[in-house]
Amino acid sequence: MAAIAWDRVDERTGRRVSDPAPLQLVTAPPSRRRPDAARYRRRRLVALVVGLALLVGVVQLAGGLLSASATAGAAPSERVVLVAQPGDSYWSLAAEVHDGGDIRSTVDALVDANGGRALRAGDRIVVGH
Repeated sequence: MAAIAWDRVDERTGRRVSDPAPLQLVTAPPSRRRPDAARYRRRRLVALVVGLALLVGVVQLAGGLLSASATAGAAPSERVVLVAQPGDSYWSLAAEVHDGGDIRSTVDALVDANGGRALRAGDRIVVGH
């Protein structure tokens, strides 16, 4: 602990005062009363409700994102018949019918609909239900 000492000067007379002023303790403001048990229960209940609401919101948001990404780029739900022309590939046919998003799932659906074999001109591929 360190202390700083200085000579006091009387403001009215401008003379040095030799006896230091006594130190005084400053007390802290009175502490608040401790909340009762009913208030603690209400606070815990509010915290639980807010926590559950946040959890439900996060689960719904994650579920919506997962379902959106699972269906994005899927083959169309209506029935579409594609006829391969010379120079066509599964990728070019998928680009014609995909619903947006990742085209790879549509390419996979076209390959499965064609029996997994190489695409040839004149192949008829039925996509959808």
